Amino acid sequence: MFLRRYKIAVLFCLLIFLAIPSVYAQNVLDDIEEEDRIETGHTENAPNLVAETIKVVSPSKKIFILTNENKTFSKGDFISLLLGNKLVCRALVAKTTDDQLSGIKIVKIYNVTLWKQMAVGKEVLVLKGDDSYYSNLEKTPKTPEENAKNTSKVQDEDDLFNSTTLNDDDLSLEETSKRLIKTDNLISAGVGLISGLDVDGSSKRYTHMNGSWGYQVSDNIWAELGVGTNTITDYPATGIDTRMTNFTGKVKYTFNAPFYSYIMPYVGYQVINVNSPGAGVEDGESTPEELENEVKLVDDLKKSSVIFGVTVLKRIVPGWFIRADLGSDILSGGLTLEF
Repeated sequence: MFLRRYKIAVLFCLLIFLAIPSVYAQNVLDDIEEEDRIETGHTENAPNLVAETIKVVSPSKKIFILTNENKTFSKGDFISLLLGNKLVCRALVAKTTDDQLSGIKIVKIYNVTLWKQMAVGKEVLVLKGDDSYYSNLEKTPKTPEENAKNTSKVQDEDDLFNSTTLNDDDLSLEETSKRLIKTDNLISAGVGLISGLDVDGSSKRYTHMNGSWGYQVSDNIWAELGVGTNTITDYPATGIDTRMTNFTGKVKYTFNAPFYSYIMPYVGYQVINVNSPGAGVEDGESTPEELENEVKLVDDLKKSSVIFGVTVLKRIVPGWFIRADLGSDILSGGLTLEF
């Protein structure tokens, strides 16, 4: 009887000993499977993000202009900006344009440290709509730095409508939404034909290299300064060269045109200076009358008058235009860079 009970006790202990590793191994496998399930779910449930680039930032960083090359969001959408899959800020899309740009208004900041990295040219990830997926991943207490108020920056929705933090720079940036050409500056270079005289006194056009800088002083209103030059050979006499220098000041207004083009009628003023060191200089061969006529021909090239015409810009790639000028001052074609 005793031997039988002893055998049963030994068998029971043996079963327990064999079961412990099995249970432990099962627990480890369960943990691995659970961790794998979480990681797999993290990837599968992640919202789609698109990469865009910051083009303009207002001084108080309340208003950004982003590229919208993927055409993912439009006016009225709420979007979130991320860096390295971490939420940076929340924004409302206030304006979109045909040239794949969008103006956004910041309504909330999630991460002040990453917020400080937001600058022109920075590539960000854009999430349209609900951003709770990423906000739930970042449920960590805020640092004192994140809770500190900065009067020159937006910290939350209330600051967006706080008149003490809204300055003229923000307003002027918002007003650019009315502009057909969003940038402030246009630099152009081209070659064309400028009116002049031949040695017989008849009208003649000469090839003329020119450049200009235009600045958008108000919505669609441009002030432009231009300069150009050309050299006329054998004028006012054989063996004498004459240089013309053309200065112009213009005021233009921008109108939309088909095929990503803009028409800019203008009015302005032109001054043409002439330099001909050899004109009227005694050479031992010309008579006094001929020397006097040389000086007269040079003076006849000088000009100072009101001008008018139209500039046509045709966008070819972002930031670049083909340009044509058709006016009383010059007929010209070239390239224009916006910035």
